[in-house]
This record gives sequence, C-alpha cells and structure tokens, in this order.
Amino acid sequence: MKPILSVLILACAFACAATVFAQKLERSETDPRTTQAYSLLIQREVKVQAKLESVVSEYGSNHFMAKPLQFELDALKSEMKKMVELDETKINKLTLGYGNLILRRVDLATDVHMLFEEEGSEWPPLKEKQRELELLDKEIQKGLR
Repeated sequence: MKPILSVLILACAFACAATVFAQKLERSETDPRTTQAYSLLIQREVKVQAKLESVVSEYGSNHFMAKPLQFELDALKSEMKKMVELDETKINKLTLGYGNLILRRVDLATDVHMLFEEEGSEWPPLKEKQRELELLDKEIQKGLR
C-alpha cells in the first residue's frame, strides 16, 4: 500500500511540475519581450540612453546633440510599447528582420523630425525621407497581417 501511495504522490508532483513548466513556456512564447525584435530595440535603447546621458552630463540638455538622441529614445520606447501591446497571434512575427525594420523606422522618424526643425517642411530631402518613412510603415503593416 505504501509503495502505491508513494508512486501516486510522485506522479501528482510530476504532473504539477509539468503543468507549471508548460505555463511558463507558453507565457514566454507569447511574451513579446522575449523576441529577437524586442531584444534588438533594447540594445539600441541602451546605446542611445548611454550616449544621451553622456552628452547631457558633459554639455547640458540644450546641446544640439541631445535633441535627436532624446527623440530617438522616445521613439524606441514607443515602438517597444507597441510590441508589448501587440496581439498574441502576431508575436511570432517579431523576428530579427522585423526588429531591423523598426530600427530603420525609428532612424527615419528621427531624421524627419530633425530636418523639419532645421530646414522646414518644403526642403526636398525632407520630403524624400517622409516618403520613405510612409512606404516603410506600409510594408511593416503588411508584414504584421
């Protein structure tokens, strides 16, 4: 009787452990923060934040290099928030390639913002960058369908 009881207890413990492990595994597969794309954005965010802190501590927050860095950091955080809020069925699409497209979008958005502030809305290189950003946005949206 005791051996059977021991086996039953062991089986229950194993089943509980397997269930907990499966839940953790399932959660990690549906957590966008574990994807390659999110990881790529974290790497860039850390690099930009370190550079921004360095510029601000050395030259102050009004230095000409601080504005684009702050804009880029804000854009990265916004993109990361969008990834976290993404529908679970689309998380498997957050690949390294998708992450690179998002980094390009952040880079273009930063360029557009800075060119607009420096040169105005009618400057031809600004219009070209805006169009590239629009086209990239469309392609990114297509990729998430």
